[in-house]
Amino acid sequence: MKVGFYPVLGKSDFVRSKGEKIPIWQLLEYQPAGWLYSLATKAEIVPDSLIIHDCGSFNYRDQDIPTLNGKYVDAHWSIHRYRERSKVGDIIVCPDHLLVGENIRERQEYNLQQAKTFIQLAKTYLPNRIPLAVIHGQSLSERLEVAKYLLGLGYRHLGIGGLVPQAREYSTNLHIIKTITEVVRSRSDSERVSPFAKRVRQDKAGVSRSHSDSAGVSHEPNVHLHVFGLCSPQYAKAFTQMGLSFDGSTFIREGLGGGMFVSHEEKLIRMPAYCTPKCNCHVCRVLNRHRIDPRLTNKGRTHTMGRIVHNLNLAIGTYRKFTPKEKIYLVAGCGKQLPYSAAAKDLYCSQHFQAGRRYVEEKESRWYILSPLHQVLNPETIIKPYDKSPYSLSHQERILWAQQVAENLIQVASLEIEFVFLTGKLYRQEVTPILQAKGYEIKVPMQHLAIGQQLAWIKKELEQEKQLVLNI
Repeated sequence: MKVGFYPVLGKSDFVRSKGEKIPIWQLLEYQPAGWLYSLATKAEIVPDSLIIHDCGSFNYRDQDIPTLNGKYVDAHWSIHRYRERSKVGDIIVCPDHLLVGENIRERQEYNLQQAKTFIQLAKTYLPNRIPLAVIHGQSLSERLEVAKYLLGLGYRHLGIGGLVPQAREYSTNLHIIKTITEVVRSRSDSERVSPFAKRVRQDKAGVSRSHSDSAGVSHEPNVHLHVFGLCSPQYAKAFTQMGLSFDGSTFIREGLGGGMFVSHEEKLIRMPAYCTPKCNCHVCRVLNRHRIDPRLTNKGRTHTMGRIVHNLNLAIGTYRKFTPKEKIYLVAGCGKQLPYSAAAKDLYCSQHFQAGRRYVEEKESRWYILSPLHQVLNPETIIKPYDKSPYSLSHQERILWAQQVAENLIQVASLEIEFVFLTGKLYRQEVTPILQAKGYEIKVPMQHLAIGQQLAWIKKELEQEKQLVLNI
């Protein structure tokens, strides 16, 4: 399941132009991670994208007995509906009941029983769908107990619900979400192969450790978590950094109420449509060609839908700013070498190189070795020992070498990549200007440090990483 934003689908997510229905997702400049489609809604059109099929619990939150359209909502009924609506790879949400009203105990028992039944039915009738159960509780400790129970049932996709009524209590909500995430991931990680066994298996296979995904998560968690109903930019930034998915419908409510989003840095400012300046965003330019003006209120459904899709596009565009760039680390192949052929990561055996290697392997990101002889090396490439350093190259030779290094790096990295140089000055001073001229971002965390200071910096970073893992 992808990290990111899943906007809620409505009944008729399209605009009309010249008798044609144009789906709002065809108007977007940016596509979301997927969509959320509630069983309480019957949509006229549905995108061919990843969809979270939700049970619609918000719609029956005030009912002691959960029903939708006169039908009792339970695991059996929802599985039947999901068979009609979903496709292979979609996420299907176990029926749950929000913990509101007076019969809290009955609602809690309902949630636990439905979760137990639902995962068995999903395995039997919808084995190509992904079951997700929602964590509810009146306290953090209750939520953690429910999370452990759901993990024990076999769920590997969990939702965190019931936080929308206290959405303004940002610090409290974030503490709840962070704690659940840390406990769930640490618990699921403990069920994996031990690090020693994993390292031995990788060494035998001759492969490196996995690198981070585009969302900047250090590894792919064994359990994915999704937050229901919280989607302000402040929450979105935190969720993206934590590697969570989330959904929301604020863009719809604002649009229906005559409000338009205006993007300012990392914020979405809400303004009445009638006093919003003319917008030149991608969506508004497309709408203008169809004679649709999102600023018009009480002028018909088409202009209202234009406002909704404008809001959605600005929301997605704002959330995209929070996605950290994937990093590629560059380590200098320098110093002492083994006297025989070996993988490049092993051939260089100096203290400085091996410290840099440990650092980048802890990051679990892609990394390459800059070599005075080979330019750019995959750490697994077998090479012979050689006697060459940047100091043995003339100025002209270093310029030529830098051009070759830059060309090699450009071949393996899109412009979304950030290069991190863990090298001395001679390994980067002619390379970085070429990469920056091509539009790449460059980071040199040890830029002004001497060799001894660099080793101390790496040691400190490794200790902090270790302490973070222990705390979790």
